[in-house]
Amino acid sequence: MSLANSLNCSDTSRLRILLTQLLNELAQANSTSPSTDNDTDDAYLYILLIMIFYACLAGGLILAYTRSRKVESKNDPYHMYIEREWAKQAKNLQPQNQCGSIESEQLL
Repeated sequence: MSLANSLNCSDTSRLRILLTQLLNELAQANSTSPSTDNDTDDAYLYILLIMIFYACLAGGLILAYTRSRKVESKNDPYHMYIEREWAKQAKNLQPQNQCGSIESEQLL
């Protein structure tokens, strides 16, 4: 019976005392934690600076790559070789096509 009396839910004074003690302990635990507003402001600034650094790095790499592709496509020896060889092949193929078309006209 003593256990039933100690756990009586209708006794609000004991519950109020326990909740007050719990609230005080939680307030003390939160007040001892070393969190200040200056620490969080510095963290946001650090993250912002890192993001700006990587954005500039990526932008620089993209810009350098696109400029190198433009320069490479103008005077690249491989591309110049391909243009010359294709021009030679085109000149060699034109007389053959004309002969073939004349022969086909003669057969008709």
